Amino acid sequence: MTYKIFVIIVTHNGTLWYERCFNSLRLSTLPVHTVVVDNASTDDTANYITSNFPEIQLIQSEVNLGFGQGNNKGIRYAVENGANYVFLLNQDAWIEQDTIEQLVDISKRHPEYGILSPLHLNASKTGIEEGLMHYIADYKTTSPQFIEDLYFQRLSEIYPTNYVNAAAWLLPRNTLEIVGGFDPIFFHYGEDDNYMQRVRFHKMKIGLCPLVTICHDTERREIKKHFKNISSLTCLLVKLADINAKSSSRHFILFSIRKAIQKALKLKLKETSILFIQASFVFRVRKRIHASKVQNKKRVSSWLN
Repeated sequence: MTYKIFVIIVTHNGTLWYERCFNSLRLSTLPVHTVVVDNASTDDTANYITSNFPEIQLIQSEVNLGFGQGNNKGIRYAVENGANYVFLLNQDAWIEQDTIEQLVDISKRHPEYGILSPLHLNASKTGIEEGLMHYIADYKTTSPQFIEDLYFQRLSEIYPTNYVNAAAWLLPRNTLEIVGGFDPIFFHYGEDDNYMQRVRFHKMKIGLCPLVTICHDTERREIKKHFKNISSLTCLLVKLADINAKSSSRHFILFSIRKAIQKALKLKLKETSILFIQASFVFRVRKRIHASKVQNKKRVSSWLN
């Protein structure tokens, strides 16, 4: 059977990585249709792609949609054009020739998995990418059998995990039809956490495939100060939007206000301020959180229409 596989890459001022990323897809042993969604780059991304990689379907956005909504644009295009699989790839990553072919083969043997990820190596292939290492070393996140099998050199083709960042996700069409796309309540960061929560809610697994690799060049990535500052609120949003949990925005707001008053009476002003900021943030987005949870419990292509 011939499968239609679409690779979705969201770009933003990433010319540093384009040659390695796009050239690697040209060499894929399994032919792919590459779709780039450019988030209002200012570094000549569009001209670079059209001049050097004319086979790429380029979708340009006049505004920065963020990671999730940028990917949703590409996923919509893929689904409308008959995709059997969608492979999400970061602009700062590149594949091996057989990466996608191996992942598709594993997916066919393990249809219970809604997300499959290869192992992320660093750019020089001298180690495992630091961010991924953090999660695979945590037995509460990734099956402890992985570490044991790694040591005894008997790795299996797939291991269940609760988290693997969306730098290189293979999504079967079934996942997109049941779970949908990324929730627009998240702009940048948190959208992959939320998506995996939804995959688990709909009784599918998340798999790490350690015999399949990509390179992920996070060493040269610049993390904007703005996103560092909002990370705590993003983590809070991820927690409150989790459809597997019984978390309540109303209860969180009331709890935070009570705690803030207690801290204020003890003159712990910094902690008081943090609690009020969190309560205010949740109050502003409480209706969106509720709507998000209602929608994400449905077995439909949420956020892709």
